[in-house]
Amino acid sequence: MPATQGLSLCDNVSRRKERTREVTALSKLIVHQIPGGWGLPSVGPFSLKLEAYLRIAGIPYEAVVDATPFKGPKGKLPWIEHEGKKIGDSGFIIEYLEQRFGCDPDAGLSADERAIALSMRRLIEENLYWTLVYDRWMVEENWPMTRNTVLGEIPALVRQVIAPIARRGVRRQLEAQGLGNHSREEIHAIGIRDIAAIADFLANKQYLMGETATEIDAVAYGMLANIMQVPLMSPIKDDALRRKNLVDYIARIQWRYFA
Repeated sequence: MPATQGLSLCDNVSRRKERTREVTALSKLIVHQIPGGWGLPSVGPFSLKLEAYLRIAGIPYEAVVDATPFKGPKGKLPWIEHEGKKIGDSGFIIEYLEQRFGCDPDAGLSADERAIALSMRRLIEENLYWTLVYDRWMVEENWPMTRNTVLGEIPALVRQVIAPIARRGVRRQLEAQGLGNHSREEIHAIGIRDIAAIADFLANKQYLMGETATEIDAVAYGMLANIMQVPLMSPIKDDALRRKNLVDYIARIQWRYFA
């Protein structure tokens, strides 16, 4: 699935062609990710983040769907194969890609702006993410659809065995992280505050850091699309969909980079 849409700070047509020739000559970039569903290329926020980043940066790649994450170097999805290397964790993958291809969508940001973008990333990936996990895996009304979509590449008979084990593991993760010790109402209140912070920071800008998409937009898109555009019940989703600037923001990224 090659990235062909959109231009970024580090991208123009000639440089994109150069990178395409370079990747073809050396080795193909293979991205292993969580299956797609619900109209999204991937129902994994970090897999979708990485795919959005590759499109913003203009780096060609081939996407491969893995039924389980166990083949990856860190036992999680996404992970990549490139030039004989296997690299896990979307953050470390992006660092590698920036060094390897000399392409940094954040190049135009000041030190202050980079600090703000990092703080926003922590809010999205280390707080809001866990409210998404709770809604998918712990809310009874959502669990059957999560099981059949997120684990949908696993054969049905095997899935019946694996799904409850995976769910118990997720529950333990939520409790260890801390969010799982709160009530349903408290968890949703936390997520709504995070959504409000993102919407307030975006305000009337095209992208989170200004008029050009940067890495934090890939982070935000991967998470927000997986909250706002999935057929699951959640007050967090309902709150996000009431915020016109967030709805327009997601549509803008999809139109420019995923059309």
